[in-house]
Amino acid sequence: MRATARVLDVRDGRALLSCDVEAAACDGCRSGRGCALRWLARSAGARLEVPDTSADGRRLVADDGVALEVSDGELLRATALAYVPPLVGLLAGPLLERAVSAGGDGVSAVIAAAVGLALGWGASRAWLRRSPPRYELRVESRQ
Repeated sequence: MRATARVLDVRDGRALLSCDVEAAACDGCRSGRGCALRWLARSAGARLEVPDTSADGRRLVADDGVALEVSDGELLRATALAYVPPLVGLLAGPLLERAVSAGGDGVSAVIAAAVGLALGWGASRAWLRRSPPRYELRVESRQ
């Protein structure tokens, strides 16, 4: 996956990028159908903070045009880390509740599913923060 962005500010060894949402959008967004990710996106564009050095060792400066590239394998790994733990929690919660209790009602199974989903989401979030997807940042244009 490849996305373009513009450097907004460089401070304390970090660069703040404003990503071009249309360049990174899927075919559904480009065709106007939209998806949940587009509904959640800010109209001003996505913001990303990265180290202030590109893949070739050049320092970024404000108004640089940059390209972010994520390999397909990294994208697949990040997607699996984001979706599998919540799904496992959603399915394991009611199974665990049923094994522990002698016979419960449907409400307790729904509560157990919600708790499992929340725990899975928390685990997924912590895992991705500890091991984010690897990317390459290249300067495309200097201003």
